[in-house]
Amino acid sequence: MENLKCSWKIENFLKKDTENLENVIYSITWTRTAVDPTNNIPTSVCSTIPLEVPVNAEGFVPYEQLTEQNIIAWLDENVEQEKLNKRLWDQIEHNRSLVHAPSFPWN
Repeated sequence: MENLKCSWKIENFLKKDTENLENVIYSITWTRTAVDPTNNIPTSVCSTIPLEVPVNAEGFVPYEQLTEQNIIAWLDENVEQEKLNKRLWDQIEHNRSLVHAPSFPWN
């Protein structure tokens, strides 16, 4: 998987209050994009991942203090990136075999 450049995009997340905590993120919808290093054509995968709901405040980041980096760190910890990157690479390889029109015929 030569020089595969990948990035996360947070599409959405779900939150709820628990008995002990407010605004607990329990599900993240994300897109992982990789760019073909040869043709510079992006490909992506979108999915949703559930998160374990904390039972107490230990390690809990209050909603108002969350950053995109926090959410991405959770994705890094909870998504099988090697498997996901392989899937993206396979898509890139497949796309390379397709014939792409350089422009629309009316341009």
